[in-house]
Order: sequence, then C-alpha cells, then structure tokens
Amino acid sequence: MRPCNLHRDEEAVSAAVATVLLFGGVISIIGLMLLSMMPIIQELEGSLKRNDMQAQMEIMGHEVTLLSESGLPGDSSEVELIPVDGELRWDRLRGGMWYSASWYQDDTFRIQGALDLDRHIDVRHAESNVQAICYEDMRLGPDRPFIFTPNAETDSVLVTPKHGLTIPLGPVMVEQNGVEYPLSISEVIRLDSDSQITSSHDLTGIQIRGDSGSTIVPPTKANPATGKGQHWAVPLPAGQTTVEIFADDDMLVQWEAPGDSGNQAVVQSSAVRIANSWTKSINMTSDGLLEIITDVDAHMMITVGNEGRTSLLGEEGNYYSKYFIAPHSSGNLSITNPNENAATVTWKSGGISVPANQTSVVPWPPSNIDSAANVESSENILVEWGIGNSGMRMLAATDTGQVTGLDFTEDDSETTINYTSEFGDYESKLTLDGDSGIMILEDEGAMRCIAIDQTASGWISTTLPWKSMNGIPEGQIISAWRDGDHPASIEITLIGVEGDSTHANLATAWAFHISRLTYEFDTSITGLEVAWSAGAIVTNHPELEPTILVGPADRQGPGPRFSATVPSLHPTASSVTGSGTMNLDIELSMRESLASTTAYDVRRGWVGPYGDAVASWSSTGLESSEDWIVNPGRIDLLTDYVGWVPVPTHGPSEAVWHTAGQPIQFNLQISSIDVHISEAAS
Repeated sequence: MRPCNLHRDEEAVSAAVATVLLFGGVISIIGLMLLSMMPIIQELEGSLKRNDMQAQMEIMGHEVTLLSESGLPGDSSEVELIPVDGELRWDRLRGGMWYSASWYQDDTFRIQGALDLDRHIDVRHAESNVQAICYEDMRLGPDRPFIFTPNAETDSVLVTPKHGLTIPLGPVMVEQNGVEYPLSISEVIRLDSDSQITSSHDLTGIQIRGDSGSTIVPPTKANPATGKGQHWAVPLPAGQTTVEIFADDDMLVQWEAPGDSGNQAVVQSSAVRIANSWTKSINMTSDGLLEIITDVDAHMMITVGNEGRTSLLGEEGNYYSKYFIAPHSSGNLSITNPNENAATVTWKSGGISVPANQTSVVPWPPSNIDSAANVESSENILVEWGIGNSGMRMLAATDTGQVTGLDFTEDDSETTINYTSEFGDYESKLTLDGDSGIMILEDEGAMRCIAIDQTASGWISTTLPWKSMNGIPEGQIISAWRDGDHPASIEITLIGVEGDSTHANLATAWAFHISRLTYEFDTSITGLEVAWSAGAIVTNHPELEPTILVGPADRQGPGPRFSATVPSLHPTASSVTGSGTMNLDIELSMRESLASTTAYDVRRGWVGPYGDAVASWSSTGLESSEDWIVNPGRIDLLTDYVGWVPVPTHGPSEAVWHTAGQPIQFNLQISSIDVHISEAAS
C-alpha cells in the first residue's frame, strides 16, 4: 500500500480564513452603517410623508375657506386625500379655539378651560365686579338637533325656521311625537305644547295660551351689548296683532306680512327724553310670518288681541337696570323696586317714587308723551308693560338680570310656577295672570345664568350648568352633545359693572369644539401628525415640535378692523377612517353671524398643543415694530403696530388683537361644515 502524502498549505489556509473574516467584517460594517443610517432614511421618508400630506391638506383647506366664507348652505366640494403611509382619522376631543370681545373701553374678557368637557370654567375680568355669567349651547355639528320643550301651561306653539346670514338649502326637519314636518324658510306651523320638539335648524317660536298676550320679540341676531337688533321674522297667529318698534334714533322700518308690505321713515322728536316709535296693526286670516327690518338697533313688541304683559329690556341688555325705553302703546307700566332704598323713576316732565321692595303701577303713556320714552331710575328696577288683566311672562332674576338665576322678586297676586335645574345652579319662574298670554319659545340650550358677584384681579372659577363629560368615552361624549347633556360649543356672556350700571353685558366669548382631521405617521419616532384644525394646518414633525404650516384665516384692516369666519368641520356619523385613498365630500350646512359691531378688546385662544405656535405665527408682524423692539412685552407702549400680540399664559395660548386703544370694527361668523369620508373605489 502506497502511503498518502498529503501536504497542508498553511499560508493558503490562513489566507482563506483571513478572506472570510474580512468579508464578515465588511458585512458587519455595512450592517452597522445601514443600522446607523436607518433614522436618517426614516426621517427622509417622514419628510416625504409630511410634505405630501401638507400639499394635499392645503388644497383641502383652500376649498374649506371658500365654502366657509362665501358659500351657501348646500354648496359642496370634493377632495381626495392619498396618504403615502400612515392613517387618516378624526380627533373630536383635542381640537378647538375661542374668541372673546369686550363691548366697553378698557375692559378685557379672558376664559380658560371652556372646552375641557368638565363643569369648571375660569374667567378673568379685572376691571370691575363680575355679577353673573351666562352660558348658551351653540349646537354646532351634525346630528345635534335643536331641542325645544314647550311650557305645559301653554296651549300651542307657532314655529318657523330662524333666519340668519344664510338659509337652509332644503326644508328644515321638525319632529314631534315621532312625526316629521318638513318646514321651509318663511313657513309657519302650529304644534302642540304637550311634548318635546326637535329641529335640524334653529327655530323662532311663539308659545300661546288662550287668545291674547304680549311679549318682547328678540331680533334674529341681537347686538350682544344691548339686546336690540335690526331684523325680526316672527310667526303670528290668525287675528289681530299690534306691532311696535321703538328705538332712541330716527329709523326706517320695512315690513312684510301675508297680504301687507311697505316701508316708512320715522323721525325722532327733538324733545328731551323722548325716543322713537312705529306702530302697526296686522290682521291675518291664518297663522303666518311677519318680517320687519330697520336701519338702526331697536326693540320689537307684539300684542295679540287686547291683553298681555311683558318685561322690558334695559339699555345694557338686561332686565335689571336703571335705563329703559318704554313703548308708546297704551297700557300700564309696573315698576318693581327690589332694593332697600326707594327708587326715583323719571321720564319727560314726570316721575314717581317707588318705595323699597314694592311695585308701583303707572298708566302709560302720560298725556304729554306722544312716542316711546326714556325712563330713568336712581336704583336698579324691573319694568313691565301690560294691558288688561291677563298675561304670561318669565320673571327676571335680580342677581343675574336675566330670566334664569336664583334671586327673584315675586308678586303674591300672580300665580308663579318654579322650574329648578337638576344642578341647583339656577332657577326660572313663570308668572301667570288670567287664562291668556304669549311668550317666546327657547331651546333647551338657551342662556343659563349663574350669579357670581365677585371682584378679582385674577381668575374666577365658575361652574358650567351642564353634566360633566370628563373621563367619559368618546362615544358617550358625542351622544351627550347630540342629546344636549353637554354643550356642543358654548357662547358665554359676561354681566357686570359698567359706570353706574351693575348688570351690563360687558363682553361675550365663543368657545368652539372643532374636530381635527389628522394624518398620523411614524419615522424613527412615533406620534407624528399633519392636522387640519379650525382653519390651520399644523404638524409636529420633526421630533414632535409644533409647527404652523398654514395659519388660521382672518381679515384685517384698513385701520382697526377685524373679521373672521371660523370653519367648524365635523365628520358625519358614517365617515370612515384608515390608510387607503379617501374621498372627502365637504358640504356647508350653516353660516351664522355671531357678532357684527364695535368692540374694544378682541382675543383668541387655541386649545391643544399648537396654541403657542399659532400665537407666534399670527404675530410675525411684531418683528418690524420699533416700539416692540425697544419695549418688548409692553402692549401699552405699542403704537406702531395693528395685529395679534401673544399674551403669556399658563393655559391654552392666547393672543389679543391690538389697535393702540382704538375701537375695533369686529365681525365674527361661524360656518358649520359636514365632512363625509369614504374609501375611493378601486
């Protein structure tokens, strides 16, 4: 056998091993390099996602702005959103913003926590005593009908769709006892008073008891400082109705009723303490609509038949006041003085002293007065106009100056029915005389007033008179908005001291729950988004830093003028979410004026993580102000700039519209927009 002579080449083996090790090392280095580059790759991918969705949302935002500012109900637009990756969804609970406006010089009104879904709201008004706060449910959003509960003491109710900046495209759906009634603008329907009424649109209604009555009719949109207005559209019953329009100015009155229309100029008398009045008798063969327009702010009173009673509104927008305009219609003035001091009440060439805690009745008008008249008192009083022996009215509270509160002055000669809220925060009282009367139909979310009576330089804690939704699942919160258990956006009225008035409407705030449409995506970190919120397009990419891509739209100047339309987007109940290609059907359902008057302090606050960024974005013009450069933070020394100025705060970010002390021509609108999202067909 031949021996096997194998020879091992050690150098070759070493070279092979070295080659393998080198290749493994190279692979490891490449792997480490790839691993270290992954965040960079992910960030590049994230930038692509953000920029792509930003461009798409800017297109959507443009369509929303056009609809909200100039659209009519029923106008719609369609937008397609195609995510590169990530998910589109609605965030109903973390979006929102608020505006506030003060109606008197040197006053401010700030709010905090209005959209927290609990029962606690902080307000701040350091300039004078805060007497009361009133809250009203704005009912914003789809599937949130207006709810009306007629008073059980009435026989029937006349309703018509409420007029506004825009009118509904189709009929308003009114439901009672499971029966739906389609109701178009200017149509009037009579319903029973024994069960609740719901409506897809706000209604104007008159509750009727018997065959006569009198009431002050609120305008379609009242001046928030005075309660007066320039337009009324009110349903009237068949028969004779006397209408009186009264104001402290010359006025042009235009009217339209079934079979009767016209216009008339009425010049105010030059006599001292004489106001102005226009009266007309309307006789209708069936229930119908009366529409009146004036060119100045005024009050409107109607008297059906020949009996009725109604409380008069003071010149500062509340029933508890020292200054009133009394109508010229023949009847009686009942003057109630709930104070511990006697009240001296005067008018042209006459007057009366009303003892403490008593009511005096004066035949009205005096023989030397041939128009409406200015009535003044040395103390706060309640004034009522009446004719005959029958009437019905809600009693005004002396602690709030409105028809809800806790302190009332009752008359033992009247029948009084008490209504107490489930929280005990406020009450209301109905007074009845005889078997006839009329009064306005209010929805369940109407003004609920809470007495405060505090003077403080800091925040004042108040209670929202609705159920708390804090910590409740989202589905239950949406149901609470629909059912009225919690307000779906809030209008807040501040009542307090101005001059010698203790119950003036000082300021108003509007807090909007607005759904955010968010595109959520990840890079090397999670929780990134591009979102549309109340007209702004925002992102927290990169590294969760809040950034404003497109700011909220508003209109400024020339001079101290400010106008804004808030686009309130809400998803329909059948909208979908997800990561596929999505079609958005965007439809304007309502556009309403919230205020169009002179203001002296306008503020805006943003709820959510982008508040400070919005305030900074809105105030970029401050960089060119020499006053601000020399005296940063000193708004009182800022004279060369008009626009937003950030206000340091620990709560949601806030900014004030600065005009160097000049009155602001202020206009605020809200547009409710329904968005239906569906998956695009493949």
